[in-house]
Amino acid sequence: MAVVFETALQFVLGELQKAVHVVWQIIQTHRFKSLLKRLEKTLKSIEQVFYDSWRLSKVLDRPEKEMIMLICYLSNATEIVLKCSSIKYRTMNKKILHSKKLIRLNNELLRFFQIDVQEKTINTSMTDSIAISGLEDNSSVVAFSADGYSSTCSVYAGQLLNLPLTDSFANLTSIRFEHVSFSSSIQPLFSLPFLQKLSFVMCEIGDAFKNSVTDQSPYVPSNLMDLEFDCCYDLMELPSGLCNLVHLQNLSITNCHELDALPKKLGNLSNLQNLNLHCCTKLQEIPASIGSLPNLSFLDLSDCLSINLLPDEIGELCSLRVLKMSGVHGLRELPVPMSKLLQLEKVICDEETSYLWMDYESDMNNLKINVVEDDRLESFMKIVQ
Repeated sequence: MAVVFETALQFVLGELQKAVHVVWQIIQTHRFKSLLKRLEKTLKSIEQVFYDSWRLSKVLDRPEKEMIMLICYLSNATEIVLKCSSIKYRTMNKKILHSKKLIRLNNELLRFFQIDVQEKTINTSMTDSIAISGLEDNSSVVAFSADGYSSTCSVYAGQLLNLPLTDSFANLTSIRFEHVSFSSSIQPLFSLPFLQKLSFVMCEIGDAFKNSVTDQSPYVPSNLMDLEFDCCYDLMELPSGLCNLVHLQNLSITNCHELDALPKKLGNLSNLQNLNLHCCTKLQEIPASIGSLPNLSFLDLSDCLSINLLPDEIGELCSLRVLKMSGVHGLRELPVPMSKLLQLEKVICDEETSYLWMDYESDMNNLKINVVEDDRLESFMKIVQ
């Protein structure tokens, strides 16, 4: 199967590279030319991956679903590039929206092929480096830089068997795991007194939270303010103990296609300000306790394909300012209490969803409905479906 994926990747990347080269030569828009030049540089860097057997094996050693999603996304990315030549000079809004698509495409390539990781590894020569003995593969990278209490640690591409912590970790405020497979609990992290941000990107969560984050667990990191999960394909549910993170302000769970439920005690996160659930395609409902989040000002439900009903309690979000809900195609009506969201300033949705707001707009003087193009190419799961 790895050979099939390698061949498919080379083909779609080759087609994308041809499109970038052709379009860059014929377009006049400076904005697009600079973005395409950057994309061309990224594609040339990716070429080198196919000549390095170790780096290539790391790329191909991904869940089959993830590989299929990327190949489908890249096969359609050629159309995104070609469309640059057909956007009229004076259509500024379209140019801005399309520029964002190009930026996202470039970022996805950098992240998937770990081009940015290679650069970060090279640039850590001026910082202290430490190793975690729990990493099964010695070639995995742990970059550690310390600057008083503003310390960060990033772990890339490996299998984490255990997590012994040394004194070097004492002042960490931010930890980021990327392409890491967890075979044991991350409970030791929760004893770090200054930890404020924890990120899992394209990770196999496995046993990371096993026996460590429960309602009765004393190990919940009390100072954590930011928690992020992105493209963690085996994440099916969040541990209920995470609802005890009383200082949490930002919770982002994006592109986690197996997540089908949120903890019912989500409302315990009384200081939560931003909740991002973008493209959690199997998520079926939002817990009623969401109405107990007095500080929530931003909510993103975009591309949550399986949500067909919102709880009445969502009308109790007294601080909500921005609501993103494009691509929530199962939703057929809005709960009546939504009309109580008088402080709501912006709803970003597709045309179909905008019709659901027609009965509410007249009573909500501050509300502005921003209709965006429903671009199914921007969601991996939509493409493969």
